[in-house]
Amino acid sequence: MPARLGSIGRSDRGAATAEVAVVLPAVVALLGLLLAGATGAVTQLQLEKAAQAAVRQLGRGEPEGQAAATARRIAGEGAGLAAATSGGWVSVRVTAQVPGPWGPWSGWTLAAEATAPAEQPGTGAGPDPGTGSGHGG
Repeated sequence: MPARLGSIGRSDRGAATAEVAVVLPAVVALLGLLLAGATGAVTQLQLEKAAQAAVRQLGRGEPEGQAAATARRIAGEGAGLAAATSGGWVSVRVTAQVPGPWGPWSGWTLAAEATAPAEQPGTGAGPDPGTGSGHGG
């Protein structure tokens, strides 16, 4: 006697649902980690830009408060700036917290550093104003 069509595969009923229920949390966790990594990469790029801008300002002799404001504007309000001058060089370290995929229970601190020579007063890098731009005319 042939088997009834409705009874074939009856023991596998709901297997796909169970497999999805087991795999779905792992997929969600992996997605959270990937997004956290992307957030960290973007934050690191912003910190690099902020450190470069701040060290240029301090190298030109601008106040540290102004350089810190520039760093916060580029890297975010939570960014911190530490600056030092030694032997004619200016060094800057900008740090910021990166939020993790699970809120306050995760995350890490990233930092970027930049160093530039401090300009001496009256030795700007641009052309002498009395000599023109160097173009014929």
